[in-house]
Amino acid sequence: MSTRLGAGGPGTSSTSNKCRRFSLSGLFEDRRFHACLIAAMALPVLFARLHQGDLGGYDSAVYAHEGKQMLATGEWWTVYLNGQPDFDKPPMFVWLEAISMAVFGVSDFAARFPSALLGFASLLLLYFIVRELTTSYWAPVWAMMILLSTHTFMRFAMRAMTDVPFTFFFELAVLFYLIGLRRRGYFIWCGIAISLAILTRSFLGLIPLGVIMAHLMVTGRAHLLRSTYFIAGTLVAVTLPLVWFVSQYHLHGGKFLALHFSFTFDNLPLTNGKRASRFAAGLFQYPFFLIKSYWPWLPLMVIGLWTQTKKALKERDSTSSLLVIWVLCAIAPFCLAEFKWLRYIMPAFPAFAILSAIPLDGWIAAHRRRLFLKTAYITLCLVMLGMAINPKYRVRPEEMRRLAPVAEAATSPERKILLYTERAPRDAHLFQIIWYANRYCELLNSANEAIVRIEKNQDTAVIMDKKIFQSSIAANQNIKILGVTERFVCWTKINQLNATEARNSDSDSPRSY
Repeated sequence: MSTRLGAGGPGTSSTSNKCRRFSLSGLFEDRRFHACLIAAMALPVLFARLHQGDLGGYDSAVYAHEGKQMLATGEWWTVYLNGQPDFDKPPMFVWLEAISMAVFGVSDFAARFPSALLGFASLLLLYFIVRELTTSYWAPVWAMMILLSTHTFMRFAMRAMTDVPFTFFFELAVLFYLIGLRRRGYFIWCGIAISLAILTRSFLGLIPLGVIMAHLMVTGRAHLLRSTYFIAGTLVAVTLPLVWFVSQYHLHGGKFLALHFSFTFDNLPLTNGKRASRFAAGLFQYPFFLIKSYWPWLPLMVIGLWTQTKKALKERDSTSSLLVIWVLCAIAPFCLAEFKWLRYIMPAFPAFAILSAIPLDGWIAAHRRRLFLKTAYITLCLVMLGMAINPKYRVRPEEMRRLAPVAEAATSPERKILLYTERAPRDAHLFQIIWYANRYCELLNSANEAIVRIEKNQDTAVIMDKKIFQSSIAANQNIKILGVTERFVCWTKINQLNATEARNSDSDSPRSY
């Protein structure tokens, strides 16, 4: 970069660096030691308990099921959800899910592993990005430490979702771009990283390309946009995903394009009768999200963003400009969207960590650095210990995890498990069933439809709300209860030959729900 932050580390002479490199007493003054230590601390946080808890219906169970289907069917080019092509998303993350399950077996751990692995890699990438951006000796360490202690980032790194993997490809593109400013050939690698981002989150993967182009123009390097390597990298970024998009259009026609972009269109502001007042209020929702959740680093991040914005505007500083453009491009498009979740702006969190590290680096004097590091490590260890003792996993689909295998055992392979529930969101329960059972599932419109359907196909099972079952189905003597949980009942129909035997058996011991 043309302008970097001032050095903030110990002596900068090559002699002192060599002494520090070979002296055990100076190990604590080596940033590489701390980077490795932070990375080592991240490993148990990310991987030790991936097998615990359950996969929620949105979106973890969906991606896990699609990876399982891809591995089982051998169909790697089209993503399938519940037996039908799923045109909403490109296949990159589902490929990672399938590969993980091929290595570790089909399990919750395997479903979460790709996201955790790329979350760990994102932590490492941040170190190298800050090293490229600044001449500060300790800023890369502070940025890693901040990202490791960012609850939102670490929480989603342990879920089978695309947010953290997309952030990894975003960071990878930024890193290759920064190296490409010195060695132009890395622009091609930058293009490959952008192509992987597109294959993860569709056209949103073009955001890092927008960051890069804006940064080149703001910092007076617009001539690089016409360079051979940059053009080649851009072509790679667009061409590789285009192969998949064109193939899907060839296989499925206009239906693919309509469904692939339907969610995006529905999420646009002021479409389908949306009110302007709600749209205006939503513009400030992400700042409120950050005020609520980005602690304890929010004050440092705000200070860093303010100072870097002033520096970018007044001095056209290259580092400051990149950080400000990064944050704006990662947040602004989602401020315009109808649906807003904090995880949507996950690519901004590495930039937040850098912005927080900048004032922190300026405030920690050399004589206070050891005390700060020791305090920080003690705090991190206590947090990790607390997570180990009480991980607080949300066991949302635990009932479906218990009932899905029961329903699978009573359902022939060519049949679907039937589901009727009035608990919203209804689709979430369906997604949990198809992940935890090797059967497809059909969501019914009424309890009566369950009776009609099971009369026709007795080699299947129904999962239903417990209260509805008690009021609508329980009096029927030709049913067999397969499993009961706190809120759901799994049942099937028994044939007439066994009905009398079943009634006699039931008369010996009354049913309990």
